[in-house]
Amino acid sequence: MPAQHNKLTKDEVREIDRHVGSRLRYRRIMMDYSQTYLAERVGLSFQQFQKYEKGTNRISASKLHEFAKLLDVPVSFFFDDMPSDMKAAAQATPPSITPDENPFDESEVQEFVKAYRAIPDAAVRRSIFLSVKAVARYNTGEAVDDDDDKGDNGDNGDNGDTKEVA
Repeated sequence: MPAQHNKLTKDEVREIDRHVGSRLRYRRIMMDYSQTYLAERVGLSFQQFQKYEKGTNRISASKLHEFAKLLDVPVSFFFDDMPSDMKAAAQATPPSITPDENPFDESEVQEFVKAYRAIPDAAVRRSIFLSVKAVARYNTGEAVDDDDDKGDNGDNGDNGDTKEVA
């Protein structure tokens, strides 16, 4: 008996393309690369690269592989957090942050992340992290509990960058 193959609808395919594009954008911002920089590295125009990030155009497997190498992630990264059943995902409650409300689309957020990552001292980064977290809690009315900010959550304020000392 032949295996039954459920074909994806056009909407489901578009949703996958948007998801892959959003993951490409997310990683590009985290690596502090411009759209122009990545586009040039893989032989694309700036406009074509923008269409990839928006999910307007589908990314070929070979281009996805190139992006994965440049962004230092496995190809599977672009599919992480994707719902396994696209039909169920379409009926699910939408995420709290829609693509139109993506905080990484704001230049202020991008500048903040870039400046934060440029701070070489992990202790200073940690202090800034805790300060911002406390202000956010205060503004939302959430109780500030210092106990959960003493490193129990595994976040030491280090952004993962390591610098070798000669």
